[in-house]
Amino acid sequence: MKQILRNGGIFLGIWVLVMIVYMTSFSIKHHFPGVEYLWKFSLLPGLVLAFIAMTGTILQKYVPVKKGINWLMLLLLVALDQSIKIYLFSLDWENLSRPIIPPVFYLEPTQNTLGSYLWVLLNFKKGSHLFNIILFSVVGLIFVEVWRFYTRRKRNSFWINGFIHLFLAGLFANIIDNAYWGGSLDYITIRPFYTFDLKDMYITLCELFLITELIDNKLLKKLIHMPKDQSSELNKSFISFIRNDLLSLFKGRKKNDD
Repeated sequence: MKQILRNGGIFLGIWVLVMIVYMTSFSIKHHFPGVEYLWKFSLLPGLVLAFIAMTGTILQKYVPVKKGINWLMLLLLVALDQSIKIYLFSLDWENLSRPIIPPVFYLEPTQNTLGSYLWVLLNFKKGSHLFNIILFSVVGLIFVEVWRFYTRRKRNSFWINGFIHLFLAGLFANIIDNAYWGGSLDYITIRPFYTFDLKDMYITLCELFLITELIDNKLLKKLIHMPKDQSSELNKSFISFIRNDLLSLFKGRKKNDD
């Protein structure tokens, strides 16, 4: 029970903290938001995230974690994201505006032609979809190698397994958005801050899953207090693992071609 409440508190606390940062950054000066806005803006999504965390903590005791990527699960996650966009593109989405949970959440589709919310935060005016595809593919490869290195040396837990599946689902959905749609169709607006889609929720959850894994395995404490020689050895082992892993993949493909 202690772990269930702790993980729920982590998800809730991080969400509330991030929302406070958003409110501070956007400087709501014209009026102080009412109580209805504040609890729906911060606590309501946070409670949903806390429920996910507590449910995951219970499930990890009963759901076996298999090695490797569950491609069927990954396909379903990406298909769900893309199905919503296919449906919205079939509508008059540019003029669509419907309340979901007023006065905070609204269905207001808008196409981010920059291809990434990161470029919006950096205030970029122009983006390259090819650059996005290449960049996020490289980032995805690095994250997969980190995950493979970690699971072979440490453990393959519910949280780290969920992390890689959610991350890859968000990554593949982003690549499809850039390659096929010409940008991400975001559709859920948190007024007055930003608009997001399902793949952004995947990425948010994968970050929370990773934080939970770090806390569960006490990795932050280990990394902070790790001696320099051990840290250097760990970095060398990681670089060596990536090199050997990629070489084995290349050799495997070459052997199949022969």
